[in-house]
Amino acid sequence: MHISNPSLIKDCLRNKEKFLSEHTKNIRYEIRPLKRADLPSLHALLAENKWYMEMSYLECVFNTDPSGLTVVVKDNGELIGHSGLLAHGDTIVGGGLTIIKDGYRHLGIGKHLFQEQMKAKGDRNGFGNILTNRITFYAPFGLTIMSHIIHFNQGPVDPEFIADVPEGDFEVVSARDMKFDDVIAYDSEIHTVPRPVYISNWAMHQLANTYVALKSGRVVGYGVVRPSDVGYKMHPLYADDPKIAKALFCRLASHIPTGQVMNFAQPIGNEQANAFVVGNKLTSYISMTRVYDKWNIPVDIQRVYSVSTTEFCII
Repeated sequence: MHISNPSLIKDCLRNKEKFLSEHTKNIRYEIRPLKRADLPSLHALLAENKWYMEMSYLECVFNTDPSGLTVVVKDNGELIGHSGLLAHGDTIVGGGLTIIKDGYRHLGIGKHLFQEQMKAKGDRNGFGNILTNRITFYAPFGLTIMSHIIHFNQGPVDPEFIADVPEGDFEVVSARDMKFDDVIAYDSEIHTVPRPVYISNWAMHQLANTYVALKSGRVVGYGVVRPSDVGYKMHPLYADDPKIAKALFCRLASHIPTGQVMNFAQPIGNEQANAFVVGNKLTSYISMTRVYDKWNIPVDIQRVYSVSTTEFCII
């Protein structure tokens, strides 16, 4: 049925809101720590809202540190919300995956959940990636210090683009053929704090293809491509210069089957990363701003071509 009358559309929306209010206003729920057994329900909730966080990513975060992961559960056991914190050292904590099930978003549950998370954050510097049209929601919680902007892109890889592989005084090797501690050290330079458990869980997973650029035996870049619920994710892609970055991009993209889409999330301040998006005719579908509540953490954006994750981590 096609409805073209604006007033009728408004009436339909009002009736829907009234129905939802009458059927959910008296619900009973608890906010509690996420359990491993909750992961399938969380994955399903995210999928309902087209948040393509594959199960292996949720397991990666849980296996890193589940202590800051929180869910909202109704008295009948249904999981209707989630918000997470992931610590980065003793003074920094990242927030992410804050979601309330459709039909329960008008009851103040999200605000209640986020208030509990802010209590858990304590005096640590908190941060997150926030949709541009949602910045005002988080401002009352103190998340007002804006940093870099990230665009989320999707689309097939252009075969001609990745056929032109740069060469230079560096080599690109599989991470499985070298000491991964060196990659962790390089990651820490860019990320600003060490995260050996998280990045090892992500980059050395059995589904991951991870490549490292070496110059005279020294790490000068690395990247990971992994299958996602929709296509493949190239998260992260770090490199010391554009030539190294493109060589890694080409090697990683070669693992994406023809016809599959690539997910690529670049800081818009990196012009060469923007060129990768344009060169492959990727579609930008979300823009998010990094915000902090206490102080900005400067990151060398010129070495970041694609972020390591869209949730929880600094870059």
